[in-house]
Amino acid sequence: MERWCRCIIKELEMIRRTLPADCMISSIYCGGGTPSYLPVTLWADLLKELALFSRTADCEFTVEANPESVDQEKLTAWQYGGVNRVSLGIQSLDSRELRMIARPHSASEALEVLEQCMNHGFRTSGDLIFGLPNQTLRRWHASMSRLAAEGIRHISVYQLMIEPESFWGQHTPEHLPDGYPMYRWAQYYLPHRGLRQYEIASFAVPGEESRHNLAYWRRSNVYAAGPAAWGFVDGSRYANDGDFTKWAEDIEMGRSPVTYREHLQGGREASEAAVLALRTCFGISFQEFSSRYGSSYLEEILQRLRKLPPQDFCWTDRSVALSQRGMRVGNSIWTELLDLEQCDKP
Repeated sequence: MERWCRCIIKELEMIRRTLPADCMISSIYCGGGTPSYLPVTLWADLLKELALFSRTADCEFTVEANPESVDQEKLTAWQYGGVNRVSLGIQSLDSRELRMIARPHSASEALEVLEQCMNHGFRTSGDLIFGLPNQTLRRWHASMSRLAAEGIRHISVYQLMIEPESFWGQHTPEHLPDGYPMYRWAQYYLPHRGLRQYEIASFAVPGEESRHNLAYWRRSNVYAAGPAAWGFVDGSRYANDGDFTKWAEDIEMGRSPVTYREHLQGGREASEAAVLALRTCFGISFQEFSSRYGSSYLEEILQRLRKLPPQDFCWTDRSVALSQRGMRVGNSIWTELLDLEQCDKP
């Protein structure tokens, strides 16, 4: 942890030196992995470095956390360090499901930490997983309704994904339920509790959306630090080395840890922008999209979307977005937009 923190701070210094003089950071996100496991002493060093970045007055500063790694000392340190949002990896509020997925916290512990975060004044988000082995719609609803009853203002729902090299990938569990009805129920239930679906996996009280989430879907500049971190600056995407030792050695030697870069252009860029925009309830703004990527690409996209079932979309004279039904079949819709580069050919 000490080496990781030293190198993160050094990489942040490298990033800070490259920023334009008038750059104001509007979102800071400490996540991917579980940074809440860092001891308070290392958090103090990290927060000290982050304080050197010029921020907007309403900068959103988020820390990802697992309930078992949060205590009052860390919450106080985060509060004094400028953190104003905590994203909790709750995953489930069913004790059987938590044991089955080997989460080290209980439902009561997760709710206790949630209450502590809210009492400290943090905007707090909770993550839940659906499609777990033997999970029923009733148990899925119980977790959602219990979490919503706590007054939480942001909930993200993710379907279980089993990676081939993971434990479950090699020991596939029986009785994996169909996630479709669970996702559909979340789309029905959470808006009735005041949480609007603003992107494919997230629901929030209006005004409580994650600014950092939206930065990705809007292709805004994102500066990244850490092993396997991905960034996006002025249309260029890059990734750091995913091997911790190699990443750390590069940082310690003053070398860039970036091992991958791409800069999409033409139809590929327009295609990506359209797919990302359609992940959100705001969809594709015709004027904005045309000015950034070209009217010819916009027209091609709209022609393709108009051939698809109309109930999958919400059309206005200024924009198009996916309907709730469209969100449920988003993968098939986005596939229709993945070959716009063919429009570049004479």
